Amino acid sequence: MEANPGEDWAPQQQPRQRRARRANGELTSWDHCFNDNCKEDRWEKVDAGYYPRQVGEKGTLSKNDRREHKKKIVVRTRLGGKGSEKTVPDVEAMETQISNLRSPLDRAAQIIVAKDNDLERLDKEKENLQQAYNRCKERMRQIGGMLWKEGV
Repeated sequence: MEANPGEDWAPQQQPRQRRARRANGELTSWDHCFNDNCKEDRWEKVDAGYYPRQVGEKGTLSKNDRREHKKKIVVRTRLGGKGSEKTVPDVEAMETQISNLRSPLDRAAQIIVAKDNDLERLDKEKENLQQAYNRCKERMRQIGGMLWKEGV
């Protein structure tokens, strides 16, 4: 039995390419992530004290996450408790400090502007002196040429 050439040929199928996985944060924010075991959004959920639900309710945290939530609350109260409270800085005092910092900068800027003006003035003087020098040089050549012609 003779085989027909190319009879058993079939086009090769390319393996299917997997779509690139997008990061969880690109898809949803933590409050729209309904996977209670999501590792990327876990700490936001623990900080908030609940797991978000689609229906709008708040699901309770797991035992482990409740423990972590309580630890964070305790740490916050210890750090922010009485005696360690940070006062809101006085706006007027801050404005005074800012103006105190600006005054040396303003003086430095004035000095720079004055020095720049001096440099421009000196450049103009230099240019005028260079022109005068060139005129004198040219006049000396003329006088020298006249004296040479006369044979002096």
